[in-house]
Amino acid sequence: MTTSTHYLQIQHLRKSFGSFTALDDISLEIKEGEFICFLGPSGCGKTTLLRAIAGLEQQEEGRIVQAGRDISTLPPQQRDFGIVFQSYALFPNLTVSENIAYGLANMKIPRREREQRVQSLLDQIHLPEIGDKFPGQLSGGQQQRVALARALATEPGLLLLDEPLSALDARVRLHLRNEICALQRKLGITTIMVTHDQDEALTMADRIVVMDHGRIAQIGTPEEIYRQPATEFVARFVGSMNLLPARVLSHNQLMLGRKEVQVPLMLPPCDEGTLGFRPESVQLHAAPWGLDRSEQLVFQAQLEQVHFMGAFVRLELGYDAELPQIHVDLPVEQLHSLNPAVGRALWLSVPAAALKFYPQEGQNRNPVSEAGHNGQMNLGVAAMQVAGA
Repeated sequence: MTTSTHYLQIQHLRKSFGSFTALDDISLEIKEGEFICFLGPSGCGKTTLLRAIAGLEQQEEGRIVQAGRDISTLPPQQRDFGIVFQSYALFPNLTVSENIAYGLANMKIPRREREQRVQSLLDQIHLPEIGDKFPGQLSGGQQQRVALARALATEPGLLLLDEPLSALDARVRLHLRNEICALQRKLGITTIMVTHDQDEALTMADRIVVMDHGRIAQIGTPEEIYRQPATEFVARFVGSMNLLPARVLSHNQLMLGRKEVQVPLMLPPCDEGTLGFRPESVQLHAAPWGLDRSEQLVFQAQLEQVHFMGAFVRLELGYDAELPQIHVDLPVEQLHSLNPAVGRALWLSVPAAALKFYPQEGQNRNPVSEAGHNGQMNLGVAAMQVAGA
Protein backbone atom coordinates (compact mmCIF):
# COMPACT_ATOMS: atom_id res chain seq x y z
CA MET A 1 0.00 0.00 0.00
CA THR A 2 1.32 3.42 -0.90
CA THR A 3 0.91 6.58 1.13
CA SER A 4 0.54 9.03 -1.76
CA THR A 5 -2.17 11.62 -2.24
CA HIS A 6 -5.83 10.78 -2.65
CA TYR A 7 -6.56 8.92 -5.86
CA LEU A 8 -10.34 8.65 -5.52
CA GLN A 9 -12.57 11.16 -3.74
CA ILE A 10 -16.28 10.56 -3.15
CA GLN A 11 -18.17 13.58 -1.90
CA HIS A 12 -21.72 13.56 -0.48
CA LEU A 13 -23.10 10.86 -2.77
CA ARG A 14 -26.83 10.20 -2.63
CA LYS A 15 -28.82 7.62 -4.57
CA SER A 16 -32.42 6.44 -4.19
CA PHE A 17 -34.59 3.83 -5.88
CA GLY A 18 -38.11 5.15 -5.44
CA SER A 19 -38.65 5.58 -1.69
CA PHE A 20 -35.61 3.41 -0.85
CA THR A 21 -32.41 5.34 -0.04
CA ALA A 22 -29.46 3.24 -1.24
CA LEU A 23 -26.72 5.82 -0.58
CA ASP A 24 -27.20 8.50 2.08
CA ASP A 25 -24.52 11.24 1.99
CA ILE A 26 -21.50 9.00 1.36
CA SER A 27 -18.09 10.69 1.53
CA LEU A 28 -14.67 9.03 1.60
CA GLU A 29 -11.17 9.45 0.21
CA ILE A 30 -8.98 6.64 -1.11
CA LYS A 31 -5.23 6.71 -1.61
CA GLU A 32 -3.46 5.37 -4.66
CA GLY A 33 -2.48 1.71 -4.42
CA GLU A 34 -4.79 0.79 -1.54
CA PHE A 35 -6.97 -2.31 -1.37
CA ILE A 36 -10.36 -1.30 0.04
CA CYS A 37 -13.31 -3.55 0.91
CA PHE A 38 -16.89 -2.31 1.05
CA LEU A 39 -18.37 -4.65 3.68
CA GLY A 40 -21.94 -5.05 4.82
CA PRO A 41 -25.13 -7.12 4.62
CA SER A 42 -27.43 -7.31 1.60
CA GLY A 43 -29.15 -3.99 0.92
CA CYS A 44 -26.61 -1.83 2.77
CA GLY A 45 -25.57 0.08 -0.39
CA LYS A 46 -22.11 -1.38 -1.03
CA THR A 47 -22.83 -2.63 -4.58
CA THR A 48 -24.70 0.58 -5.47
CA LEU A 49 -21.65 2.58 -4.36
CA LEU A 50 -19.33 0.43 -6.51
CA ARG A 51 -21.65 0.81 -9.51
CA ALA A 52 -21.81 4.59 -8.99
CA ILE A 53 -17.99 4.72 -9.10
CA ALA A 54 -18.10 2.74 -12.35
CA GLY A 55 -20.84 4.92 -13.85
CA LEU A 56 -23.24 1.95 -14.03
CA GLU A 57 -25.57 3.82 -11.64
CA GLN A 58 -25.98 7.59 -11.71
CA GLN A 59 -26.07 9.29 -8.32
CA GLU A 60 -28.63 12.05 -7.72
CA GLU A 61 -26.23 14.20 -5.70
CA GLY A 62 -22.51 14.32 -5.05
CA ARG A 63 -19.19 14.18 -6.90
CA ILE A 64 -16.67 11.48 -7.77
CA VAL A 65 -13.12 12.61 -8.55
CA GLN A 66 -10.55 10.12 -9.85
CA ALA A 67 -6.89 11.17 -10.18
CA GLY A 68 -7.94 14.83 -10.11
CA ARG A 69 -10.56 14.35 -12.86
CA ASP A 70 -14.26 14.84 -12.12
CA ILE A 71 -15.95 11.70 -13.47
CA SER A 72 -19.30 12.28 -11.76
CA THR A 73 -21.37 12.35 -14.96
CA LEU A 74 -19.11 10.45 -17.37
CA PRO A 75 -20.41 7.22 -18.97
CA PRO A 76 -18.58 3.98 -17.98
CA GLN A 77 -16.53 3.81 -21.19
CA GLN A 78 -14.96 7.18 -20.43
CA ARG A 79 -13.88 6.17 -16.90
CA ASP A 80 -10.56 4.54 -16.05
CA PHE A 81 -11.43 1.23 -14.40
CA GLY A 82 -11.62 -2.51 -14.87
CA ILE A 83 -14.34 -4.60 -13.27
CA VAL A 84 -14.80 -8.24 -12.29
CA PHE A 85 -18.31 -9.51 -11.56
CA GLN A 86 -19.48 -12.41 -9.42
CA SER A 87 -20.82 -14.10 -12.57
CA TYR A 88 -17.48 -13.76 -14.48
CA ALA A 89 -19.34 -12.24 -17.52
CA LEU A 90 -16.97 -13.89 -20.02
CA PHE A 91 -18.02 -14.16 -23.67
CA PRO A 92 -18.79 -17.88 -24.15
CA ASN A 93 -18.18 -17.79 -27.92
CA LEU A 94 -14.66 -16.31 -27.57
CA THR A 95 -11.52 -18.14 -26.49
CA VAL A 96 -9.74 -17.21 -23.29
CA SER A 97 -7.18 -15.19 -25.24
CA GLU A 98 -9.90 -13.40 -27.19
CA ASN A 99 -11.77 -12.61 -23.97
CA ILE A 100 -8.68 -11.09 -22.39
CA ALA A 101 -7.81 -9.15 -25.56
CA TYR A 102 -11.33 -7.79 -26.05
CA GLY A 103 -10.69 -4.39 -24.51
CA LEU A 104 -7.27 -4.14 -26.19
CA ALA A 105 -8.82 -4.62 -29.62
CA ASN A 106 -11.25 -1.79 -28.92
CA MET A 107 -8.24 0.40 -28.06
CA LYS A 108 -6.70 -0.33 -31.49
CA ILE A 109 -3.56 -1.86 -29.94
CA PRO A 110 -1.49 -3.71 -32.59
CA ARG A 111 -2.07 -7.45 -32.79
CA ARG A 112 1.45 -8.51 -31.79
CA GLU A 113 1.39 -6.28 -28.70
CA ARG A 114 -2.05 -7.64 -27.80
CA GLU A 115 -0.78 -11.21 -28.01
CA GLN A 116 2.22 -10.42 -25.83
CA ARG A 117 0.10 -8.70 -23.20
CA VAL A 118 -2.44 -11.56 -23.16
CA GLN A 119 0.31 -14.15 -22.67
CA SER A 120 1.88 -12.06 -19.92
CA LEU A 121 -1.46 -11.88 -18.10
CA LEU A 122 -2.04 -15.64 -18.51
CA ASP A 123 1.37 -16.17 -16.91
CA GLN A 124 0.48 -13.82 -14.05
CA ILE A 125 -2.74 -15.70 -13.26
CA HIS A 126 -0.80 -19.00 -13.47
CA LEU A 127 -2.78 -20.34 -16.45
CA PRO A 128 -0.24 -20.02 -19.29
CA GLU A 129 -1.58 -22.90 -21.42
CA ILE A 130 -5.33 -22.18 -21.64
CA GLY A 131 -5.41 -19.37 -24.21
CA ASP A 132 -7.11 -21.52 -26.89
CA LYS A 133 -9.80 -22.90 -24.59
CA PHE A 134 -13.35 -21.57 -24.26
CA PRO A 135 -14.86 -20.41 -20.93
CA GLY A 136 -17.17 -23.43 -20.81
CA GLN A 137 -14.14 -25.71 -20.62
CA LEU A 138 -12.83 -24.04 -17.46
CA SER A 139 -13.63 -24.44 -13.77
CA GLY A 140 -15.27 -21.57 -11.88
CA GLY A 141 -11.96 -20.57 -10.29
CA GLN A 142 -10.22 -20.54 -13.68
CA GLN A 143 -13.01 -18.45 -15.22
CA GLN A 144 -12.74 -15.91 -12.42
CA ARG A 145 -8.97 -15.63 -12.95
CA VAL A 146 -9.56 -15.06 -16.68
CA ALA A 147 -12.12 -12.36 -15.82
CA LEU A 148 -9.48 -10.75 -13.60
CA ALA A 149 -6.90 -10.86 -16.41
CA ARG A 150 -9.41 -9.29 -18.83
CA ALA A 151 -10.08 -6.46 -16.38
CA LEU A 152 -6.33 -5.84 -16.01
CA ALA A 153 -5.51 -6.05 -19.72
CA THR A 154 -6.11 -2.36 -20.47
CA GLU A 155 -3.88 -1.34 -17.52
CA PRO A 156 -6.58 0.70 -15.78
CA GLY A 157 -6.02 2.95 -12.81
CA LEU A 158 -8.79 1.37 -10.71
CA LEU A 159 -9.85 -2.26 -10.24
CA LEU A 160 -13.43 -2.91 -9.10
CA LEU A 161 -14.36 -6.36 -7.76
CA ASP A 162 -18.06 -7.06 -7.23
CA GLU A 163 -18.27 -10.08 -4.88
CA PRO A 164 -15.80 -11.92 -7.17
CA LEU A 165 -15.41 -15.01 -4.96
CA SER A 166 -18.92 -15.64 -3.64
CA ALA A 167 -19.85 -18.18 -6.35
CA LEU A 168 -16.81 -20.39 -5.64
CA ASP A 169 -16.37 -23.19 -3.12
CA ALA A 170 -14.44 -22.53 0.08
CA ARG A 171 -11.10 -24.04 -0.94
CA VAL A 172 -11.00 -22.21 -4.30
CA ARG A 173 -12.11 -18.97 -2.58
CA LEU A 174 -9.22 -19.14 -0.15
CA HIS A 175 -6.70 -19.81 -2.92
CA LEU A 176 -8.02 -16.99 -5.13
CA ARG A 177 -8.06 -14.60 -2.17
CA ASN A 178 -4.32 -15.04 -1.84
CA GLU A 179 -3.75 -14.77 -5.60
CA ILE A 180 -5.76 -11.54 -5.92
CA CYS A 181 -3.90 -9.96 -3.00
CA ALA A 182 -0.49 -10.96 -4.38
CA LEU A 183 -1.33 -9.66 -7.86
CA GLN A 184 -2.78 -6.40 -6.52
CA ARG A 185 0.33 -5.73 -4.46
CA LYS A 186 2.62 -6.64 -7.35
CA LEU A 187 0.82 -4.26 -9.73
CA GLY A 188 0.19 -1.57 -7.10
CA ILE A 189 -3.26 -0.98 -8.55
CA THR A 190 -5.91 0.78 -6.47
CA THR A 191 -8.62 -1.82 -5.80
CA ILE A 192 -12.14 -1.73 -4.37
CA MET A 193 -13.85 -5.01 -3.56
CA VAL A 194 -17.48 -5.44 -2.51
CA THR A 195 -18.11 -8.34 -0.12
CA HIS A 196 -20.51 -9.50 2.57
CA ASP A 197 -17.85 -11.93 3.86
CA GLN A 198 -16.08 -10.48 6.89
CA ASP A 199 -13.22 -13.01 6.61
CA GLU A 200 -12.48 -11.81 3.07
CA ALA A 201 -12.48 -8.19 4.19
CA LEU A 202 -10.32 -8.80 7.26
CA THR A 203 -7.71 -10.85 5.39
CA MET A 204 -7.53 -8.92 2.10
CA ALA A 205 -8.13 -5.22 2.75
CA ASP A 206 -5.78 -2.40 3.73
CA ARG A 207 -8.91 -0.62 4.96
CA ILE A 208 -12.54 -1.64 5.35
CA VAL A 209 -15.61 0.53 4.79
CA VAL A 210 -18.45 -1.00 6.83
CA MET A 211 -21.84 0.06 5.47
CA ASP A 212 -25.27 0.00 7.10
CA HIS A 213 -28.53 1.20 5.51
CA GLY A 214 -26.82 3.36 2.89
CA ARG A 215 -24.42 5.03 5.32
CA ILE A 216 -20.84 4.44 6.39
CA ALA A 217 -20.85 2.92 9.87
CA GLN A 218 -17.05 2.84 10.23
CA ILE A 219 -13.85 3.09 8.20
CA GLY A 220 -10.56 1.66 9.40
CA THR A 221 -7.89 -0.99 9.10
CA PRO A 222 -9.01 -4.59 9.68
CA GLU A 223 -7.47 -4.45 13.15
CA GLU A 224 -9.25 -1.19 14.01
CA ILE A 225 -12.58 -2.51 12.80
CA TYR A 226 -12.19 -5.73 14.78
CA ARG A 227 -10.68 -4.39 17.98
CA GLN A 228 -12.54 -1.08 18.20
CA PRO A 229 -15.98 -1.47 16.55
CA ALA A 230 -17.46 2.03 16.59
CA THR A 231 -21.12 1.01 16.73
CA GLU A 232 -23.15 -1.92 17.97
CA PHE A 233 -23.95 -2.76 14.33
CA VAL A 234 -20.24 -3.09 13.48
CA ALA A 235 -19.66 -5.14 16.63
CA ARG A 236 -22.45 -7.54 15.64
CA PHE A 237 -21.45 -7.78 11.98
CA VAL A 238 -17.67 -8.17 12.22
CA GLY A 239 -16.43 -11.15 14.20
CA SER A 240 -18.06 -12.75 17.22
CA MET A 241 -19.04 -10.43 20.08
CA ASN A 242 -20.74 -10.85 23.42
CA LEU A 243 -23.38 -8.10 23.54
CA LEU A 244 -25.29 -7.80 26.81
CA PRO A 245 -28.22 -5.36 27.22
CA ALA A 246 -27.67 -3.25 30.33
CA ARG A 247 -29.23 -0.52 32.44
CA VAL A 248 -26.94 2.30 33.61
CA LEU A 249 -27.05 2.79 37.40
CA SER A 250 -24.14 5.21 37.82
CA HIS A 251 -20.94 6.32 36.10
CA ASN A 252 -19.41 2.85 36.66
CA GLN A 253 -22.32 0.58 37.65
CA LEU A 254 -24.55 -1.45 35.34
CA MET A 255 -27.52 -3.72 35.85
CA LEU A 256 -26.97 -6.83 33.71
CA GLY A 257 -30.19 -8.78 33.80
CA ARG A 258 -31.05 -8.86 37.52
CA LYS A 259 -27.48 -8.39 38.75
CA GLU A 260 -25.45 -5.27 39.48
CA VAL A 261 -21.84 -5.14 38.26
CA GLN A 262 -19.04 -2.62 38.52
CA VAL A 263 -17.38 -1.79 35.19
CA PRO A 264 -13.92 -0.22 34.73
CA LEU A 265 -15.34 2.43 32.36
CA MET A 266 -16.72 5.94 32.68
CA LEU A 267 -20.27 5.33 31.48
CA PRO A 268 -22.11 8.07 29.58
CA PRO A 269 -25.16 9.89 30.92
CA CYS A 270 -27.79 7.56 29.46
CA ASP A 271 -30.33 5.08 30.79
CA GLU A 272 -29.70 1.95 28.76
CA GLY A 273 -27.20 0.45 26.37
CA THR A 274 -25.21 -2.65 25.44
CA LEU A 275 -21.99 -3.92 27.01
CA GLY A 276 -19.76 -5.74 24.53
CA PHE A 277 -16.54 -7.79 24.56
CA ARG A 278 -14.92 -10.37 22.29
CA PRO A 279 -14.96 -14.05 23.37
CA GLU A 280 -11.15 -14.28 23.23
CA SER A 281 -10.71 -11.32 25.60
CA VAL A 282 -12.17 -13.24 28.56
CA GLN A 283 -9.98 -14.96 31.16
CA LEU A 284 -11.30 -17.76 33.39
CA HIS A 285 -10.49 -18.17 37.09
CA ALA A 286 -11.38 -20.67 39.76
CA ALA A 287 -11.72 -17.82 42.32
CA PRO A 288 -11.83 -13.99 42.21
CA TRP A 289 -8.87 -13.46 44.54
CA GLY A 290 -6.40 -10.87 43.28
CA LEU A 291 -8.63 -9.55 40.48
CA ASP A 292 -8.73 -5.72 40.38
CA ARG A 293 -12.28 -4.56 39.66
CA SER A 294 -11.05 -1.06 38.85
CA GLU A 295 -9.09 -2.52 35.90
CA GLN A 296 -11.31 -5.46 34.90
CA LEU A 297 -14.94 -6.48 34.65
CA VAL A 298 -15.26 -9.40 37.09
CA PHE A 299 -18.30 -11.68 37.36
CA GLN A 300 -19.30 -15.31 37.89
CA ALA A 301 -21.10 -17.53 35.37
CA GLN A 302 -22.01 -21.19 35.02
CA LEU A 303 -20.47 -23.39 32.33
CA GLU A 304 -23.25 -24.85 30.17
CA GLN A 305 -21.57 -26.21 27.03
CA VAL A 306 -18.12 -26.81 25.52
CA HIS A 307 -17.59 -26.85 21.73
CA PHE A 308 -14.33 -28.04 20.15
CA MET A 309 -13.52 -25.66 17.25
CA GLY A 310 -10.15 -27.05 16.13
CA ALA A 311 -7.53 -24.50 17.15
CA PHE A 312 -9.61 -23.38 20.15
CA VAL A 313 -12.62 -24.33 22.25
CA ARG A 314 -15.74 -22.21 22.69
CA LEU A 315 -17.39 -22.24 26.09
CA GLU A 316 -21.01 -21.20 26.56
CA LEU A 317 -21.76 -19.83 30.00
CA GLY A 318 -24.96 -18.66 31.64
CA TYR A 319 -24.84 -15.46 33.68
CA ASP A 320 -28.48 -14.48 34.02
CA ALA A 321 -31.64 -16.05 32.64
CA GLU A 322 -32.65 -12.71 31.10
CA LEU A 323 -29.39 -12.40 29.10
CA PRO A 324 -27.93 -14.29 26.13
CA GLN A 325 -25.26 -16.88 26.81
CA ILE A 326 -21.71 -15.60 27.16
CA HIS A 327 -19.16 -17.09 24.77
CA VAL A 328 -15.54 -17.56 25.79
CA ASP A 329 -12.84 -18.75 23.36
CA LEU A 330 -9.81 -20.49 24.86
CA PRO A 331 -6.77 -22.34 23.49
CA VAL A 332 -7.27 -26.09 23.84
CA GLU A 333 -4.27 -26.36 26.20
CA GLN A 334 -5.72 -23.77 28.57
CA LEU A 335 -9.01 -25.64 28.78
CA HIS A 336 -7.13 -28.84 29.63
CA SER A 337 -5.24 -27.08 32.43
CA LEU A 338 -8.50 -25.72 33.89
CA ASN A 339 -10.48 -28.89 33.16
CA PRO A 340 -13.84 -27.30 34.09
CA ALA A 341 -16.93 -29.49 34.32
CA VAL A 342 -20.26 -28.53 32.76
CA GLY A 343 -22.44 -27.07 35.49
CA ARG A 344 -19.49 -25.60 37.40
CA ALA A 345 -19.44 -21.91 38.36
CA LEU A 346 -16.40 -20.03 37.06
CA TRP A 347 -15.10 -16.51 37.55
CA LEU A 348 -14.60 -14.42 34.41
CA SER A 349 -12.55 -11.28 33.95
CA VAL A 350 -12.40 -8.88 30.99
CA PRO A 351 -9.78 -6.09 30.87
CA ALA A 352 -11.05 -2.52 30.54
CA ALA A 353 -9.40 -2.08 27.12
CA ALA A 354 -11.49 -4.95 25.71
CA LEU A 355 -14.84 -3.56 26.89
CA LYS A 356 -17.18 -1.48 24.74
CA PHE A 357 -20.39 0.24 25.82
CA TYR A 358 -22.93 1.36 23.22
CA PRO A 359 -25.73 3.66 24.42
CA GLN A 360 -29.18 2.69 23.22
CA GLU A 361 -30.23 4.17 19.88
CA GLY A 362 -31.46 7.75 20.25
CA GLN A 363 -29.28 8.45 23.29
CA ASN A 364 -25.58 9.37 23.31
CA ARG A 365 -24.34 7.50 20.22
CA ASN A 366 -20.60 7.51 20.93
CA PRO A 367 -19.12 4.36 22.49
CA VAL A 368 -17.73 5.01 25.97
CA SER A 369 -14.52 3.13 25.37
CA GLU A 370 -12.07 4.10 22.67
CA ALA A 371 -13.74 3.55 19.33
CA GLY A 372 -12.21 2.96 15.95
CA HIS A 373 -12.38 5.69 13.38
CA ASN A 374 -16.04 6.47 12.73
CA GLY A 375 -17.35 8.59 9.88
CA GLN A 376 -14.95 10.17 7.41
CA MET A 377 -11.47 8.74 7.00
CA ASN A 378 -8.86 8.71 4.31
CA LEU A 379 -8.76 5.43 2.41
CA GLY A 380 -6.86 3.89 -0.46
CA VAL A 381 -8.17 1.93 -3.45
CA ALA A 382 -6.80 0.58 -6.76
CA ALA A 383 -8.07 1.20 -10.28
CA MET A 384 -8.73 -0.87 -13.34
CA GLN A 385 -10.39 -0.64 -16.75
CA VAL A 386 -13.16 -3.04 -17.76
CA ALA A 387 -13.12 -4.72 -21.10
CA GLY A 388 -16.42 -3.68 -22.56
CA ALA A 389 -17.74 -2.09 -19.33
